[in-house]
Amino acid sequence: MEVGTATGRAYSRSGMSDTKVAVVLVVLTLVFMVIGMAMIGVASSQQGTIRTQQSQIQSLQSQGSAGAGSQSSNSTAGPFKLTLLIVAAAQWNSTATAPKYWVLTPDGLKSPANISLPAHTLIQLTIVDYDTASPLPSEYGQVSGTVGNVVYVVNGTAAASNFTQASATAVSSLNPETQIGHTFTIPQLGINIPVAANSVEMADFYINQTGTFVWHCEDPCGYGPSGWLGPMSANGWMGGSITVS
Repeated sequence: MEVGTATGRAYSRSGMSDTKVAVVLVVLTLVFMVIGMAMIGVASSQQGTIRTQQSQIQSLQSQGSAGAGSQSSNSTAGPFKLTLLIVAAAQWNSTATAPKYWVLTPDGLKSPANISLPAHTLIQLTIVDYDTASPLPSEYGQVSGTVGNVVYVVNGTAAASNFTQASATAVSSLNPETQIGHTFTIPQLGINIPVAANSVEMADFYINQTGTFVWHCEDPCGYGPSGWLGPMSANGWMGGSITVS
């Protein structure tokens, strides 16, 4: 420490008085405390959202075990019911999470890597999306390939436990900038179902041919500058195959 003889005050080598140094340190400490508290608040909010999501999924799994709203080999007398869940933060690796599709079955959540559907049968698809909206190419905001080219939407995932078409709103398109969390798209069959964020959605469609087809989410919600890396290119995360027989 050097002493400035002109004023008799002590100065640091940078020319700043001890008082000013102390003030700066106090300000920096307060700034870091505020940032830390904000980060804790965000983490707490995220944990609350995850707990709510897990509780709702457990409720849906219980219903699936009872035979309601799950993928099943229905008889020709009724529709084939397929329920998909989109979780917002599945564990991608040891340090990162990513959105992920699941198939709800009577035995719990299963991978969507290979989905089996019957041909020439009404498919009644329900999608529960726990994720938020993100922009995607505008053409994927339009519904196609469903009965009437519409989907039925109820805002809020809590509605999943007692969802009916009568309680939903029929829409033919969703805003690609602000309303869509993901899509369920089968290009070879001309089926595109934009999935409303934080909502429950139902769509009816037929597949009148047999074979194996690729389905995919067309919302770039993965990693990398383009958003197409990571889960977007991993089979069983945001895409897979559909075998129709």
